[in-house]
Amino acid sequence: MDPLFLALSPTDVEATLAERIRQLRASRGWTQAELARRSGLGLATVARIERTGQGQISSLTRLCAAFGRLDDFDAVLRPEPPRTMDELRRRTAR
Repeated sequence: MDPLFLALSPTDVEATLAERIRQLRASRGWTQAELARRSGLGLATVARIERTGQGQISSLTRLCAAFGRLDDFDAVLRPEPPRTMDELRRRTAR
C-alpha cells in the first residue's frame, strides 16, 4: 500500500482517486463521454466523480471495469492476518 494513503483523510483519498481517474482516462485519450459510454454511467456521474471523488461503490466498480482494473479491488478490505495462534486455529477450523 502507498504509505502516503495512510496519512490521508477520507476527503484526501476521494480527491486522490478523482485525480487518478482523470489521469487514467486522459492517458487513454478518452473523453468523459467516452468513459461514460464504456462504463455504462451517465456523463454527469463521470464528471462528478472526476471533480469530487464522490460516488457510489457501484459507480467506482463500473469505472474500474471500463479501465480493465477490477483486480485492483482485491486488496480493498482484505481480511487482516490473524494476530494470535488461537485466532489462526479458529479461522482454519471453519
